[in-house]
This record gives sequence, structure tokens and C-alpha cells, in this order.
Amino acid sequence: MKLGRRDRLPVSELEPRNKFFAALCAISDYELAPGNAVSLFSEVDLTGIEGLRGRAAAAGVPEPSYTAFVVKAMACALGEFPYANRRVTRRLIGRPRVQRFHRIDAVVLTERKLPDSPMVTSMNLLRDADRLSVEAITRELAVLAASDVTTNRQWRLLTRIITWLPMWLTRVVLRMPALFPALWVRYRGGSFVVTWLAQSGVDIVAATWPWSLGVSFGAVRERPRIRGAEFVACPTFTLTLNFDRRLMAGAPAARFFARVLELLEQPAGELAGAEPAGTALNGTTG
Repeated sequence: MKLGRRDRLPVSELEPRNKFFAALCAISDYELAPGNAVSLFSEVDLTGIEGLRGRAAAAGVPEPSYTAFVVKAMACALGEFPYANRRVTRRLIGRPRVQRFHRIDAVVLTERKLPDSPMVTSMNLLRDADRLSVEAITRELAVLAASDVTTNRQWRLLTRIITWLPMWLTRVVLRMPALFPALWVRYRGGSFVVTWLAQSGVDIVAATWPWSLGVSFGAVRERPRIRGAEFVACPTFTLTLNFDRRLMAGAPAARFFARVLELLEQPAGELAGAEPAGTALNGTTG
């Protein structure tokens, strides 16, 4: 009997060395501290946000993205709760220290489709996210999503480090931001990262991140909510906040998270307002 191709293959094999995989390990193995991470979950009623998106569409302008609303809500809440805008920095010598941020920079992870490297994402910085309108954040995210090594400085630098340097030196360079506060601000932003898998139909995302705050959300779906004495179908997604318990206990983290939820469910003021005149984008493209 003739054997098929699958029958001729070994049970398993070691893949060729992958520098992007090794670079990811260099960061995650060194920086992740899952024992200090706590996650909070909540379903968010998006009725107010959908109203704003609908008004934008009716006016003939691009609808603000859900990610932009989440970034803006996080940035506004951090302005009100500065104790959440911190991180634990590692040190070559001595004990860890707390780094407090006086600006609110967001990091948004974007998928990068590379052959044989499905683990790869790029870290895209939005400087002074609290000063950007939701519309400006939406535009910047669209630019970042379409960027490549020729237009995205952050991605270009990371790619060069990984592909040009020997692996031992790549590990050293990629770990430096965790050790030096100024390098963290320059290359990793601030205290929080935003990620989403809504486009893949995932409902809940729970993960541990190098940043002290990680916020994720899943697919937007019509789900039942109680309003008064009735069940009403409302557009919702599940929001996850992962935080470092060394920086916040459960109660302060819950108060911060509650404010983020309030901003998303009752978008007003900065989340619903018109874009300020002269808004400047502070991303990584160019």
C-alpha cells in the first residue's frame, strides 16, 4: 500500500531558528510578571458610542473606531487617577523602583503579517493621548494599521534591531527599556497598552503584558441588558483590565476601572466633543 505524504512525515520536528520568536522571548521572559497580575472584566453597553458613530456616518465623516474610544477613555481616567499612571521599573543594581508618568502616552498593538511569524505584533505609540480627540486617534490608528517599515519609525527600528544584530545583542538591546526609565518612555510609551481581537470574533481577552495596565476588548454583539424592568438588546463588548497588584490594590483598581466603564457607557465631554482646533498627531509614522 502506498503511503500518503502525511504518513511519511516525522511525528514532530524543530522549526528553523526564527529571530522574531527569539526577540519576543527576550522581552516576555524578562518582563512579564504573571504572579503580580490581576484581571477585571465587565460588559460595556455601547449604545451611547454607537449613537456617536451613527452621527458621524450621517455627517459623511469616518466613524470613530471602538479602539479610539477605549484609548481616549483610558487616557481621561488616568488623568483623574494619577496613581494608576505608573509602572515598576527593573534595575541592574538595587531593588525595583516605581516610575511615575507625567504625560499620558498610549500603546496600541497592531498585527504584522510576516511569513512563519504569527506571533509578531508592533508597538505603536500615541503620544499625549489625553490631548487627542477620538477622531484624531481614529485617523492615527488607520495610518498605523496601513504602515510598514518605510513609514513607521517604531516598526522600522524594531525590525532592524532584530534582523541586523546578532541574537545575543538583540536580547540586550530589547531589554534596555525595562531597565532605564527614559528609554521606556521613548520606545514603550507609558503605563498602558490597548489590544483587541474583535475582528476575529473573540469575546473575552485576558493576558499579561509588560505594561502595568493592559486593556483589551472583544467582539461587539447584541446582548441582553436590563433597563428598568425589561430586557433590551444592546450593542456591547467585554472589556478586560489587567493591572499590576504591586502598584494598586483591588479597590483602587476597581475605582479606576469603574471610571473607564462610565466614560465608555456615557460618552460626553472629551469623548463626545468636537475635535479641538489645531489637533496634532503624535504617533510614530513618518
